[in-house]
Amino acid sequence: MPEVLQQFSVLITNKIFLSVCVVIGMQFVSHQIVNFIRRGNDFLNERHRTWISRTKNMTVMIIAVMLLSLWWVELEKFALSIAAVAVAIVIASKELILCLSGSILRATSNAFVIGDWIRAGDNYGEVIEHNILSTVIQEIDFANNNYNYTGKTVTIPNSQFLTETVKNMNFMKRYVYHTFSITTDPTINAFAAREHIFTKMNEYSQDFLEIGRRYNNVIEKRLGVDLPGEEPYIRITTTEQGNFNFTIILFCPTEQAVSLEQRITQDYMEFRFQQINNKT
Repeated sequence: MPEVLQQFSVLITNKIFLSVCVVIGMQFVSHQIVNFIRRGNDFLNERHRTWISRTKNMTVMIIAVMLLSLWWVELEKFALSIAAVAVAIVIASKELILCLSGSILRATSNAFVIGDWIRAGDNYGEVIEHNILSTVIQEIDFANNNYNYTGKTVTIPNSQFLTETVKNMNFMKRYVYHTFSITTDPTINAFAAREHIFTKMNEYSQDFLEIGRRYNNVIEKRLGVDLPGEEPYIRITTTEQGNFNFTIILFCPTEQAVSLEQRITQDYMEFRFQQINNKT
């Protein structure tokens, strides 16, 4: 029995053993908390993701503080012994320092939170997690004006926030200024076609026009800028080949943008087909 107690006392005073216990124990607690948050939820909402991210970040911070306090004496001695190679360490850890700086910039500027739609460089998506080193987004197809999730996740190092512009596009989660074009031959009556398209746009926008107007006003007050109106807009231009190009801007619910584009395009095609038939 005394031998067992002696071995136990050796273990609890062994800093390597205690460090391993701290890491394993805190990771276990974090894993249990995350499982509790996920319990019974097939899909995570913004609130769940926020608490999961906070749990993971707090776990890392607690582990770091506990290990730092445990090894403080050794770290002091080590710091004195590496004074000569301090420059080399800074150079070697440059990317890590930049990531930490980017994380501080994000936190202090309140650039975005979990659930926001952002653009960072060429990456568009919804923020689903962030920590002191990186930010994870669920990619959204903005390039093709689809506003749909691609199913891909993108991990962005926080150092990118120091060199790239970060745009918060959260207001586009509900309503968006959807822009698309219809190009046609120059033999048509462009202004009759414009009137037809405009009539259809007004018809389709009646269901959400009032809500869109209120939402537009809220965004203007929040951002302190004068946004384009919520009324549909059509601009007629010509291409280098002499064709007519109708540029259509529609302020509409984001989830309806693509379907409205298809309906308006179909209406124009039917209108054009009817014109051709009338001529023949």
